[in-house]
Amino acid sequence: MKILYQLVKRNTLLYLRDKASVFFSFLSVIIIILMYVLFLGKMQSDNLADAFVGVEGIDWLVSSWIMAGVLTVSTITVPLGALGNLINDRDKGLINDFYTSPINRNILALSYLISAWVIAVLMVSINFIVGQIYVLSSGGEWIPFLASMKVIGVMLISIMSFSSFFFYISIYMKTFNSFSLLSTLVGTFVGFLGGIYIPIGVLGKNVQNVMNVLPTSHAVTLMRNIYMNGAIEYVFDGAPPEAYQEYADIYGLVVRVGTYEFTQLTMLLSVIAFGVLFYILSILKLRKIKL
Repeated sequence: MKILYQLVKRNTLLYLRDKASVFFSFLSVIIIILMYVLFLGKMQSDNLADAFVGVEGIDWLVSSWIMAGVLTVSTITVPLGALGNLINDRDKGLINDFYTSPINRNILALSYLISAWVIAVLMVSINFIVGQIYVLSSGGEWIPFLASMKVIGVMLISIMSFSSFFFYISIYMKTFNSFSLLSTLVGTFVGFLGGIYIPIGVLGKNVQNVMNVLPTSHAVTLMRNIYMNGAIEYVFDGAPPEAYQEYADIYGLVVRVGTYEFTQLTMLLSVIAFGVLFYILSILKLRKIKL
């Protein structure tokens, strides 16, 4: 355990000291925030204000929707950035130095995965606090304690699931250039796959069905339903159910594939199953090859 602790500490400090790694882990988050602050947020607020004339709390609703998406994106991109330590060690040949030491190979592999969890929890928690400050500045309210615990729970499950997925992918990567390409692709497309750049409801049914199968959609929908609950109750208080249903369909608060609608439990289980699957695949792969 002491060796594992020292390795996790080493990987965590290496990441935090590398300002470029930290920045690029949050690059997609920064892009999303800038896009909404500069024009997308106002566009969405204006559209909703036109649809719900005289209704207060629209800015709170929009800012909560944005920050729920941003928080989910960071649970995907930060673990990926943290796993750059593994690729960097392999690219520079440092991994061979570990193999010549008495460190167990499984402990070494586990240290990279755990450090990705630790780094992601730290950075995403900061993101959560910053996001809440943004919501408050938009006229919203702080998420209640119980809802905050649920947000943290979804956040932890999402971090562990996507960390397992990217760890499995990282096993096959030999150079830091290939890893940088992966990071760029993920950072570019994660906002689309999570229905953050463009609300999923404005896309065609076939595209919606494909996106709604992905764990990214399940994770962001779970986060939105918890994160936005206060704003939804405030804005739609007294409104007909059809008004909320139309909003939920357009802005990704429900997940449907064909005629089947996922419940929050099935979405949660799908995200967990996704992580468990790639964790098992990683173990099986590591039994055959060196890290």
